[in-house]
Amino acid sequence: MANIQLSNGNIAQAMVSIDLYAVPEPSEYNSQTSTIVDGARNSQGQFIGGIVREDIAKIDLSWKFISVQDWATLLQKFSSTSGGSFIQPVTFFNQTTGLWETRYMYISDRKANVYLRDNVGNIRGYTNASLSLIEV
Repeated sequence: MANIQLSNGNIAQAMVSIDLYAVPEPSEYNSQTSTIVDGARNSQGQFIGGIVREDIAKIDLSWKFISVQDWATLLQKFSSTSGGSFIQPVTFFNQTTGLWETRYMYISDRKANVYLRDNVGNIRGYTNASLSLIEV
């Protein structure tokens, strides 16, 4: 688990951490829990099947604004060409258990809108940046 310093000076558990890296505090944090089912309907329309796996976690994170450096550092954690790994241990608050848990996750779609450029054209930050982390 990684800690962050809050604006009031207190130290708190990071909302999400990747290995020991505290992800910048997201503006929005949404969690989803899924169950994989192998099933179908019989000729009477009744469900026949069973659970393959329960309680698979997915978290969606978004930032109203995030700096270029923070966004790049975060994305590089999941990029093998940047020294990261496609699958990482992610610590997050699990809605099913009500506990902080670490599970292995991969990064799904990520997007960001260029927002801030300096006086020579360098990009300094993004708005509406978002990504999803999905349990393997």
